[in-house]
Amino acid sequence: MSTDGYVVLIEDFAQRHYIKGFIKKYKGKQWDITISAVKSIFERCDNYAPNNKPTDSKLDIICPCGQYIIVKLDFAVAGTHTSPKSSGNRIIAAVDTVNKIVKILLVYSKNNIGPPNETIKWKKIVAQYYEEFKTLK
Repeated sequence: MSTDGYVVLIEDFAQRHYIKGFIKKYKGKQWDITISAVKSIFERCDNYAPNNKPTDSKLDIICPCGQYIIVKLDFAVAGTHTSPKSSGNRIIAAVDTVNKIVKILLVYSKNNIGPPNETIKWKKIVAQYYEEFKTLK
């Protein structure tokens, strides 16, 4: 991956579904600051990709899917004083390293997609609502 900036797009499905809940719950600047910080991370996602050490990365690489790499980012909402991991908030994104585009596919709380098998559940949602990821397993 190169260090040039990526274009970050929030897909309509992500905006219409769980993001609406975050906006409602965290009124005012909390959500605006949070999504701005998340976009900043994805714009420089090459800097956050793991360098053979899973502990040195903010992004978890899930799997390749066609021309994309599916990644997961744990995040905390600004001002909540919780760590990204313990907040239970996740973003699933598709990174196109050729065209330098990051598509935010799903933004959710573990309360939205609960146990068991959280990963299996979000993969089914992504495969169902995004044609280019219908083979995601």
